[in-house]
Amino acid sequence: MKRSTLVAIKAALLFLLLPFAQSVRGQDIHFSQFYNSPLSLSPALTGVHSGDYRFIGNYRSQWQSALVPYTTFFGTADVKFFNPRKPNGYFSGGLIFSYDAAGDAKLSTTHVGLSGSYTLAIDTENFLTLGIYGGVIQRAFQPGELTFDHQFSDIFDPNRPTNEDFQSTSRVFADFGAGLNYHGQSTSKRSKLDVGGGVYHLTNPDGSFSDADNAEIPMRVSLYMMPVIQIATPLDWVLHGSAQLQGSYFEALAGTGLLIHLSNHRAREVAVQVGANYRFNSFGDAIIPTVELHLYNQWKVGVSYDINVSDFSVATNNYGGPEVSVQYLITKVRPLDKFKICKLF
Repeated sequence: MKRSTLVAIKAALLFLLLPFAQSVRGQDIHFSQFYNSPLSLSPALTGVHSGDYRFIGNYRSQWQSALVPYTTFFGTADVKFFNPRKPNGYFSGGLIFSYDAAGDAKLSTTHVGLSGSYTLAIDTENFLTLGIYGGVIQRAFQPGELTFDHQFSDIFDPNRPTNEDFQSTSRVFADFGAGLNYHGQSTSKRSKLDVGGGVYHLTNPDGSFSDADNAEIPMRVSLYMMPVIQIATPLDWVLHGSAQLQGSYFEALAGTGLLIHLSNHRAREVAVQVGANYRFNSFGDAIIPTVELHLYNQWKVGVSYDINVSDFSVATNNYGGPEVSVQYLITKVRPLDKFKICKLF
């Protein structure tokens, strides 16, 4: 058995132990399909894919059955920059855009960023990637949609003054991050592994709306492991686990599934993946059934739904929210005799 296959098996065993790790209170903001949102995990996943160009969109609608729905959109595009004279590595660049909004005041976060990485091909089965990220974040809210106690005098009067002094309803600040990723793959099977981490908010930016206050955003540490093990000619065992740590908060997500290859004919590849994830912390959070459709080695569409099993299920009636991910790959055709580089699968 080749080295990369052994690494994948060891990773799978470690993955099975992940749910037994100590956990504390979980975070609100997350993607259940974190493995389909790679640049939210680490800038080192920029350019770590089998194509030349990759476009990904993620949409999540959470807690629509509660009083404060939460909506998130995350979009990325990344491209590889090959140099035929340097076949042992390549640079990549990425563009990131995200937007989320919640509550009556539409408290929102808009984020635009750039990522860059360098992937070193140790050999045809082992790759190491270092990535960096820089961006701009805007936080804003709409106070006109809020109500305050000064507007009540027996009855609510929207024309009464709020007696609230909002110095600013918007804040813009810079953000930076870095990450490291290892990619292992088998050249004879579909088995592969990505394991690594990323750190965001390296400078602890101030997100306060008031100049008199300081609300530092703590660093977010992202750890992940995503093995795929071919167990039969038409069948792959897919696993994924992640941990997000930010200040006093911790969230872990783990899942597994089967990827069934229905057609392997060139340019007509079709596969379906079915599985389930679980977001866990000290009190439990959500069970997440998932399904994905893979087409022509270009398209991947994933759909999942959170079934809330936390204490918050009283407000949500066990409903969490749907999530959709769409990925599209573009791969250039190059003459093999003129362009030789270690390829990711």
